[in-house]
Amino acid sequence: MRSRLQLSLPFAPVPAPEQGSAPAAPPVSKTRLLVDAIQSFMPGCRVLIVDNRSVLLSQSDRDGTRVVRAHQMFLDADVDTRRAVAVYLASGSKKAGAVVDDFVRRRSHLLAFSARPLKHDAHRGRVHDLGPVFATINGAYFDDVIRAEIGWGQAGVPSGKARSRRSITFGSYDHRARRITIHPVLDALHVPVVVVGRIVHHEMLHAKLGEGRTASGRREVHSRQFRVEEATYEGAREADAWIDAHLDELLRWRR
Repeated sequence: MRSRLQLSLPFAPVPAPEQGSAPAAPPVSKTRLLVDAIQSFMPGCRVLIVDNRSVLLSQSDRDGTRVVRAHQMFLDADVDTRRAVAVYLASGSKKAGAVVDDFVRRRSHLLAFSARPLKHDAHRGRVHDLGPVFATINGAYFDDVIRAEIGWGQAGVPSGKARSRRSITFGSYDHRARRITIHPVLDALHVPVVVVGRIVHHEMLHAKLGEGRTASGRREVHSRQFRVEEATYEGAREADAWIDAHLDELLRWRR
């Protein structure tokens, strides 16, 4: 789950349009935004979204077609980072590469944490214990059927001159390891439990619903059913309002 200057995920149900008004245009998927950015600099290429933890960006020729592979973490990139990804793939620009490296470094805790065994006490933070939060939500919303590990991520210390974050990923779900990772920015005294629970509930929905494909074959992570169930979380509006009010502070967070 990610936030960029405000929560990027429309948690509340979208109200029905008034009678006589034109229906709202469907939102552009994250996959479409990333693919369009890359193809604008590499026309005719084929873009594959992958989950390879060793090579995050790569390209090759297949039967005369340039095939680009981009790790799924780039689906959460902002417009400037998507452009940097495209420029780097197209030209190898060092300047664009530095932007991509910074983006990856700020999410390295998600990759590294899922790649090694989970410690037995990984759910215990300095302030919040994710174990009881997970158990309570599992019983209240999922009939205790979600089987997944949960723990705090290990965000590294930025190297060199730290740039200001423009976005932050609060949590992730690794479907292969069946593991939920929560960003340690939320393990603080001033962060309400309802906010932590909001993020945990979101990632548990990923564990329950997985991902599918649209009618056109595009990858779909947040389906209509996902949005409907996400909106049932008690305290959702309170949690979202708190995150909006404190987002600048969260973006400036350092270990």
